[in-house]
Amino acid sequence: MQHALIVEDVATTGQWLQGVLQEAFNGIQTVHCSSCQQAREFMQTAAINLALLDINLPDGSGIDLVRCIRQRCPDAYVVITTIFDDEEHILRALKAGAHGYLLKDSPPQVFVQKLQGILNGDPPISPSVSRQILRHFAERESTNPAPPPTLHPDARHLSQREQEVLTLVAKGLSRNEVAAHLGLSGNTVARYIRDVYQKLDISSRAEATMEACRMGLVNPMN
Repeated sequence: MQHALIVEDVATTGQWLQGVLQEAFNGIQTVHCSSCQQAREFMQTAAINLALLDINLPDGSGIDLVRCIRQRCPDAYVVITTIFDDEEHILRALKAGAHGYLLKDSPPQVFVQKLQGILNGDPPISPSVSRQILRHFAERESTNPAPPPTLHPDARHLSQREQEVLTLVAKGLSRNEVAAHLGLSGNTVARYIRDVYQKLDISSRAEATMEACRMGLVNPMN
């Protein structure tokens, strides 16, 4: 990680996030914007690797910046940093294409560890947010239960190995952990993940988790 964008309207919080980033990624250069408009203007000419976006900004929601940033910098990692831990905000952010969702009340060291996990393929998602995602699918499952053995038709477009990789990714395993579990190299697993993402038209582990639950590969009740 070399270049990061912080979008945060509270100056002290922006400084805190800057310190967290510098601890997580030695030598990273950061730019701080305090509004959606400033961020959009910055992104017209900038190239970044990572973006940390607040939700409640003076002129809009940081969630609305996700697509803008990903269109301008397709390889950039976009993480929502917020105090909102409700299901509505979480699902909106993930559906918009955010790769992660971190709560600002997390201890600084946890924040650093979650961000460093990006380099190992681990999604930076606060534990309580992960529970919200699983609870969402659990409630949908209890309301509209489907026969457990039946896979969604979309799953049949994936090979057996691709289904196995998607299942493990959805369960939160890192790329290296998936490789060890399946007896494959990290590069081979990375290729499978890329192929799965392309077939399902997704681009983040959060979306992969949703798709695996939707397909019946992962039971959110467990």
